[in-house]
Amino acid sequence: MQGITSMRRAVVLLWLLLLCAPLQAQALSGIRVLPHVGTEYSFTGWTHEGEAPASLEVPLDLGDEVYGATLQLQPAVAGEHWRVRVQYETSLGLSAEGPHLDLTDWKHCRSDWQTATALDAVSFVLPTPSAQQHACFPDYTRAELDAAVRAHTAAQGDAAQADAWIPRIGQGDALGTVLPFVAISAVRVRVEVLRQGSWVVVSTVTFLPPMGC
Repeated sequence: MQGITSMRRAVVLLWLLLLCAPLQAQALSGIRVLPHVGTEYSFTGWTHEGEAPASLEVPLDLGDEVYGATLQLQPAVAGEHWRVRVQYETSLGLSAEGPHLDLTDWKHCRSDWQTATALDAVSFVLPTPSAQQHACFPDYTRAELDAAVRAHTAAQGDAAQADAWIPRIGQGDALGTVLPFVAISAVRVRVEVLRQGSWVVVSTVTFLPPMGC
């Protein structure tokens, strides 16, 4: 009986190794987004050399947007079928005519996953979000907003800063008024490979555009 149990364990282990092997063999050896200059958005380019991790965050510089840019994959093994999908996440910010608070740890609106247009087997044009995707944000009360500002400033190590922001929120045209705004705070790019008839996520690159100026 013990011999049978050991044999079953060996079979299960072998099955797991075989299951994982195709994905490991198809790991990416690099990802890049080409420089792009469009009518609305531009991007200076980005490259990740070596095997892509399962998750990667890429902060963007002010003025850089990946919309309309071309993402290129460098598969470790040629011949597989790839696809790229994109999701937008919006957050709420507070603007005081220059200074701003970005409440990126509070509420969000996340879009459905959108398939990028394939130019060839390894090149994909990242889609441009619609006006609705730019503006999407869940409802909130003023009390929830005040609490979010206090939590944010406390996390930044300056809890007293909330007392300078909260009274000025939504004060019409008054000098120094603080206005809420919605902006895209994360662009998730999911790279998937077709394996045994199913799409398997290889890597998710999250681009983080600055919300304010």
